[in-house]
Amino acid sequence: MDSGGATRRLLGPRGALSELILLGLLLAHALMAYTVASAAAGAGLTPRVVVSGSMEPAFKRGDLLLFRKMSDGRGDPIRAGDIVLYEPAYGDIPVVHRVIKVHERREEGGGADILTKGDANGVDDSAAFMYGDEPCLQRHHVMAKAVGYLPNAGWFSIAVEEKGPVVRTVVVGALSLGLLVNALY
Repeated sequence: MDSGGATRRLLGPRGALSELILLGLLLAHALMAYTVASAAAGAGLTPRVVVSGSMEPAFKRGDLLLFRKMSDGRGDPIRAGDIVLYEPAYGDIPVVHRVIKVHERREEGGGADILTKGDANGVDDSAAFMYGDEPCLQRHHVMAKAVGYLPNAGWFSIAVEEKGPVVRTVVVGALSLGLLVNALY
């Protein structure tokens, strides 16, 4: 039976390919629009892809987290349970981990000692970011705080990072071939 006069038809291989190409183009345009809107509005959001399993089960490898940059002022406090992006003492790749403890210092001009840990890690990060004699992060080490995430939205970024030119060539080739086939038929 036909409901409301609309007819259903099954997509053949050409129709399915055409729909996939259209979906890919739509997603690419949405990502470009978001990037332009964020830059124009000065939203200060930084996307980061989870590249390891250290934050499982909360965030899995390939999830895209959105971070709001921390201001130098005291307007946005860091609390236990927050997901933060910080500069490690060694290495140049920022780390995404959960704050497990914050100790507010009352002497020496205030400040806070911040201890982090990956959810799946057995130990905290104190040995990983020894800044001189300090076993904890300070507020100025924290670059941003998570405000949201998109599950599995970062897999393309991981594929490009790990396989580089091969992935780019395959994606551009497939989209170009699809557009050509669609134009010819």
